[in-house]
Amino acid sequence: MRFYNWLLNSVVLPIGDTVLGGNYLKYIKQWQDFDQKNEVELEIIQQNRLKSMLDHAIKNVPYYDKITESDLKSFPILTKSNLRHHAQDLVSKTHQISKLDKHHSSGSSGIQSFTYMTHDHKFFLRALQTHWWTWSGYHIGDPLLQFGISQQRNFVKRLKDLFYRCTYVKAFGLSEEELKETLVKVSNKKNLVVAGYPSVINQLAISSLRENIQPNLKSIICFGDKLFDHYQETMVSAFGKSVKIVDTYGCAEGLLMACKQDLEYYYIMSPHVFIEIVDDNGAPVEDGKMGHVLVTSLTNKAMPLIRYQLGDLAIKLPKELYPKHRLKQYPLLQKVVGRETDIVKTTKGITLNVHSFTGVLEYFQDIKQYKIIQNNLNNIIIEYIVDEASRFNPSVLETIKHKLNTLTHHSLEITFRKVQVIKPTKSGKPQIIESNIV
Repeated sequence: MRFYNWLLNSVVLPIGDTVLGGNYLKYIKQWQDFDQKNEVELEIIQQNRLKSMLDHAIKNVPYYDKITESDLKSFPILTKSNLRHHAQDLVSKTHQISKLDKHHSSGSSGIQSFTYMTHDHKFFLRALQTHWWTWSGYHIGDPLLQFGISQQRNFVKRLKDLFYRCTYVKAFGLSEEELKETLVKVSNKKNLVVAGYPSVINQLAISSLRENIQPNLKSIICFGDKLFDHYQETMVSAFGKSVKIVDTYGCAEGLLMACKQDLEYYYIMSPHVFIEIVDDNGAPVEDGKMGHVLVTSLTNKAMPLIRYQLGDLAIKLPKELYPKHRLKQYPLLQKVVGRETDIVKTTKGITLNVHSFTGVLEYFQDIKQYKIIQNNLNNIIIEYIVDEASRFNPSVLETIKHKLNTLTHHSLEITFRKVQVIKPTKSGKPQIIESNIV
């Protein structure tokens, strides 16, 4: 086993970096070095990168051409709507947009947007994600069960699955039988690591308890939606107290913001992001108080996201409460506040979470915002807002219906309702699923 890990790290991955033109291993080493730095060193790195990013944005990004001072507070709050409608103005003049990779957001807030980044920046993000996984005890090459929404596994992704010994399973629309099949498929693997959406891993844990199939898990890595306490309790009940559970906080716009390891708090990746917590008026709140998350990217100069409002609520841990003994010296988030991910249920036992719908609707950019309403097990209503700047073709609704019918095995009647406004929740974050089933 260890020989394979060595072979992958020492031979296969260096060849992969050369062939694919990436710096994956270099960035992994960089994050290993960051982990060893003290609080003062990390703060200096963050401040230097922040100043460099703000200077770069003022000089090279059309969206910020009226900003004259490299002071973060002089930059406006960037909303998802701004990002959607001014994407090209947010791209730096130092990069040709045709040579950048375009990434759609997950749309889990109900408002879709997209970002641009360089090919190299993708390797940076993959390296940071892998580095987080190592905090769980994972080593590159360990057996991996990953739940994801990238069902089209191209040649490079298939190679990744092969060399990383990864069993890749869809993260949405899983029936009870498919969950059982997944458990059986990985039941003979030792020291298995599971990575994916907590809501899906929770379903896997429930299936494990129901079917009395307990795979040999080493750790669980959560990303994509919120890890609720009752999810974690179910995972521990199903897979054992010795399984290490690591929770991460990021978004599809290329911002991997924070991760838990040895504490109940999240380490903020300060060389990569600068996080502010503000009130409803955009004014900073005291550490220990809940507020809206604003995040500034310190690494993507192709499309600088400065003071980007995710729609999330969080709390920074007051410095006087920082544990004296902790493995890392990054700043700490006390809590990421979020609503419980609602699910849509069907008469056939299939459950759909937020990402079941984002995995379909993210490819239809003419639909600006949407919300799923379920009042009974037989029907759902999809409210949607059309982007008025687009030439919307109603035929896409039939395409969406077909894809969702495939996921649910035709167990739901789907009705579309065009609306002008979708009201957000009290937190200010749009609610993508409203379940009225008691």
